[in-house]
Amino acid sequence: MVYQRGGTYEVVLTGTSYQPSMELSVELYSEDRKVGLMSVVPYNITQSGSTYTYRFNVRPYDYMSNYIKSEHYQYYWLNDWYETNETININNPYPNILKVNFKYKYQYFSGLQYTGATGYTDYNHYTDIPYCATSTGFTASGFTNTGNYFNYVGGTLQMGDEKYFLSNFDQELGTVVGTGLTINTVDINRRLSPMSQYLFDYPSLPEMSETSRFLTDSPRIQYIQSKENYVLYYLNGQTGDRQVIEADYAVFEFYNNNNQQIAGTYFEQQLNFSGTTYASPTGFTDTLKIFALPCGPKDITNLFATIDFSQVAYYRVQLFYAYPTNSVNRITLGPIGPVSEAFYFYLYDNCGPEDTRLGFLNNRGGYDYYTFTRYRQDIKKIKRETYDNRYYATSLSSPDRNVGRTVKTFDTDVQREFVLESDFLSEPMGNWLEQLFYSPQVYEIKEDFISPLDRQDKVYKDLRPIQILSTEVETINTKHKKLNKYRITCKYADGFFVNKGF
Repeated sequence: MVYQRGGTYEVVLTGTSYQPSMELSVELYSEDRKVGLMSVVPYNITQSGSTYTYRFNVRPYDYMSNYIKSEHYQYYWLNDWYETNETININNPYPNILKVNFKYKYQYFSGLQYTGATGYTDYNHYTDIPYCATSTGFTASGFTNTGNYFNYVGGTLQMGDEKYFLSNFDQELGTVVGTGLTINTVDINRRLSPMSQYLFDYPSLPEMSETSRFLTDSPRIQYIQSKENYVLYYLNGQTGDRQVIEADYAVFEFYNNNNQQIAGTYFEQQLNFSGTTYASPTGFTDTLKIFALPCGPKDITNLFATIDFSQVAYYRVQLFYAYPTNSVNRITLGPIGPVSEAFYFYLYDNCGPEDTRLGFLNNRGGYDYYTFTRYRQDIKKIKRETYDNRYYATSLSSPDRNVGRTVKTFDTDVQREFVLESDFLSEPMGNWLEQLFYSPQVYEIKEDFISPLDRQDKVYKDLRPIQILSTEVETINTKHKKLNKYRITCKYADGFFVNKGF
């Protein structure tokens, strides 16, 4: 499984002759469809006796990232989680994740044509297996082949020395090792991979019930208003190297001001249904996807349960695993135990003058949300191009001719901008919010609505695409703590005269 920047693979070729034109031909596949071909020259050639060793570095993410597409879901179904799950998760056309595989062969010039390997070899995962006594008749080499599919998860596309903000560090799970014409990961110790933090129990062999974190760096304690939405994103399904991340249930618990659980408000929502590939994966089937769990007060009311939020001080959300069954109703037995960290949502009413809620694609591949509660400053910059009608009039009658209007509008460009200010925030909070500033996908989020022209159980999310143009920060120091206040200038990214959907 490869996350964001992807892994760098070292392919090692050994032979008994020196070939100066040696190269590695790599075929790239997306969703089992060939999308590219790359040729790689060796970065190092060494000789030991009569043996020549050619080392190649293969880094396919830069190219494959062109096929990753992300979009915040735009509608859901009122009081129907099953249909909503089908729409926003299972059949999501822009899931921000890609199943890829690679094939390679070596070749070099001999005479006037290429020669070398006759066929392509699959890149494969090799996963650690526990030590096994030879008396069992199973001679374990230490690793087992766990398939040839890799998963690319898109995060914030970042700028830097060339075109990235952050350096290209490996974020790869599923070690690939061996000898001869085989593949090795640069980072053999997967525990050092940043993506490993999204698996709680580091795998020692392919098995069920890997546990996952939510795809966010946001604080685990959130402050939210009863009219607002919030969505947590997580990995669900079987990875290309046969690690099963199963989030079968979401458990909600609601508490009052005395930290007492409110009677009758606890509920559990089944997420994975028995009989599906997410609850019962088989073989090398790669089903890994990013799933969305709507869990804001507005989402809970519209999708799951009727809760009187006037009595709720805060509530808790966590993912649990369960066991699949053969029930004709596709019931999964559970929830049994937690497979994610818990998120806490504290409710408040904004006493400030105005709310502006933003959602943005974060570094981990999910979406985060933040509400600015101060006054916003709206700006419209209007630019016009004109022409003088005196020289082009084809008749003596035209609009406004009697009042002498000869200069007419040829084109109008409207740039809509607004300025937001945050409260003074702690350093950790500010560090997380900086992901908003360089995110390529930011939305202003208005309240959900039901269109009178569409089905009355179809709830639309009112998303306004925006861009962050500039940021400023003001810092104060209080009692050995540094607090930052951010001022950002935003621009609407949808054309003023363009109908949405076109």
